[in-house]
Amino acid sequence: MPLTVTASPSLAPLLTKAAAAFDQGTASWVDGRCSKTTIVSAEPNAFADTLRASLEAGGGANAPTAWVPDASIWREVLARRPELSTALPHSFPVVAVSPAVIAAPRAMAEALGWPEAQPSWAQLIELAKDPKGWGAKGHADWGRVRIGWQDPLRDAASLTSMMSLTQWATDGAEEVDDVRRGLLSAHSALSSLNIEQKKVLAGLTDAKSTPEDATKQAMLFPTSEREVLRYNATKPRIPLAALYPSDGIHPNEVPLITVHADWVTDQQRAALDRFAVFLVTGAENKLFAADGWRTPRLQTEADTAQGVVASEPRFTPSGPNAWSLAQSLQGWTALDRQGSVLVVLDTSGSMNERVAAAGNATRLDLAKEAIADSLPLFSDRTNIGLWTFSRQENRADHTVVLDLGPPMRNVGGVTAVQSLQKSLNGLRADGATGLYDTVIAAAAAAQNAWREGNNTIVLISDGKNEDPGSASLEQVLEKLQPLAGAERPVRILSIALGGEADAVTLRRLADAAKGEAYVAREAQDLGKVFLAALTD
Repeated sequence: MPLTVTASPSLAPLLTKAAAAFDQGTASWVDGRCSKTTIVSAEPNAFADTLRASLEAGGGANAPTAWVPDASIWREVLARRPELSTALPHSFPVVAVSPAVIAAPRAMAEALGWPEAQPSWAQLIELAKDPKGWGAKGHADWGRVRIGWQDPLRDAASLTSMMSLTQWATDGAEEVDDVRRGLLSAHSALSSLNIEQKKVLAGLTDAKSTPEDATKQAMLFPTSEREVLRYNATKPRIPLAALYPSDGIHPNEVPLITVHADWVTDQQRAALDRFAVFLVTGAENKLFAADGWRTPRLQTEADTAQGVVASEPRFTPSGPNAWSLAQSLQGWTALDRQGSVLVVLDTSGSMNERVAAAGNATRLDLAKEAIADSLPLFSDRTNIGLWTFSRQENRADHTVVLDLGPPMRNVGGVTAVQSLQKSLNGLRADGATGLYDTVIAAAAAAQNAWREGNNTIVLISDGKNEDPGSASLEQVLEKLQPLAGAERPVRILSIALGGEADAVTLRRLADAAKGEAYVAREAQDLGKVFLAALTD
């Protein structure tokens, strides 16, 4: 009975040992058959690609039967895409845990009251903004308080900590501008974004600098409790301590998620359930503890001598769902993103179709809402623009609603964001779908307005090209292919809206520009898919 389990690279060696013991014993037997478990090491994005390909093919030799990421929040990251969400159940067993923490040199943590007291997010942000820096805690020689952040889409602890910080910063915000101000306030307190943990730790262990100088250059940063334990186990000259923000911390749970797909049999599901029990109750459970993980009940034998507090975290809010995660990621990435985002929206007559599951709103209404909720969050480091398209007689198929440019620039006496909101209210759907000529024109416009960073066209359509006099698909693809390798590269993220959209063609358009293709088979999913496209 073959079991193909994809695991995060940090877990794959441990699970390989456990799987060998599981297969050799009687615990794996189901209806007289024993398991043969293969552990495949892959990051979440690579697993997503494999799962998507398997779903499209209806199985195959590489189709996974289960997934063990290093944090259950990766399930919500992948579930932003509806086609993956259904294959990844909400309920799953948890085999290990490591709380997300803020790592700090032990002396700095003690200056904050550690281990008896834990700072709140508000205290950390206020301290980072305080011009007195560590002088406010009696250590002026350490300079200012520096907080760094790893890429949230590469590090689970940074992602869960981002959620906590975002929730604190936007608590009570009702309008988009209030959300933006809250995020800007929190963002402005951070010294460095997209840091690399290895480089930060290397600065603490660099023999060329004295411990005093290394401490001055040190920063606080999100990581997992496991990483603090593993670092301190090396007996470094500057040990770390784990801070557990008192107003919210998400534990990084290690789930065993059985894939919900036709190729996974009932016998395999039963065997995977037994594997989860084996990992928690069998002798191999010690492998997790030795590697710095806690039990699923948050128990640990580690203590303050090793840089952690066994009684923490005292407050563990429920984990985010895919929707709230996508919204937080959008707000976070929008403030730091550089480049441009040009949204190209289908306004052909079919966009007037009403969606019962969305309160009888039209497809166009849903698209306008998604755009209004997202584009205003971008800072002036990102040019934003909006085009609409439908086939028109004797003129171009596309209409420029808002030229690419900074969101806070002046447009007719108001900011571009205000102009965008007003223009969205006036959009109407009519006519046929003039897709191909619009894509060619949008690609040229994005390259002409190109700026350093990530330049993206988000193409939303619920139909197929209905302009017989336009360029052919082959001609469009030929013009798009140079975009990926040009000096001014532009990506296309296509969104096929509804069952009548030409998803195959939209994927080919995206692939030609080394972009991504998304599908919102149900129109009410457009908002979620739009956010997924902006935050991938």
